[in-house]
Amino acid sequence: MLRQTMESVRLFLELFRDVPPMPKKTFLPGVVLVVAYPLLSVLLGQGEDGQAFVTAFLLALAVRISVRFEGMVEKLIAQFTRRETVVMAVLVAMGPLFLLASVDDPLWCQRSQSAYYIILGSMFVSDMLANRHDMAARFWPWPEMEPHLQVMTRIMVLFNLCFLLLNETMIRAVEPSHWLLYWAVVPVVAHVILSALILTVINTEDDGQALR
Repeated sequence: MLRQTMESVRLFLELFRDVPPMPKKTFLPGVVLVVAYPLLSVLLGQGEDGQAFVTAFLLALAVRISVRFEGMVEKLIAQFTRRETVVMAVLVAMGPLFLLASVDDPLWCQRSQSAYYIILGSMFVSDMLANRHDMAARFWPWPEMEPHLQVMTRIMVLFNLCFLLLNETMIRAVEPSHWLLYWAVVPVVAHVILSALILTVINTEDDGQALR
């Protein structure tokens, strides 16, 4: 058991070299944030750091939502009617922006990332408890992933829990301006780790089946 665990860890670390590249548009929200926050801090002047934080965050969040909007609509329209898709897409896309703009509090912006992990993680928990893998099938609809969906469901529960704890730790441990840098790079970190996990699961399970 220990040997198999160590082999999985070794394979996981090696697979970071084989992680598929991210689309360039994924970096756009981070670029917007890194440029907008210092600029707004200067334009708004001293004592307006909170306002600069919220405004820059909302701009970057709007860009992140727009980058993912097309993919989200494609997934929704495959499961719902056009009218339902429009309503859900507007709520998902505009709801967080309106809420955070109305509250106008940097801490709410930071906690919105935690809320994302809680909501997404709870969906995977629901699937795991019901012995389903519907969410995993939406994330990875390809035939070659079907044998691995049950394992990926459990992994995604832990994945979202870990990033939830990481976000809460960052909120408490660093200045808000430094947290913005974390928010800018966390999609890249998540992509690298999740891609390595997927490759580890595929290779480990395939090796296990070959030994049988």
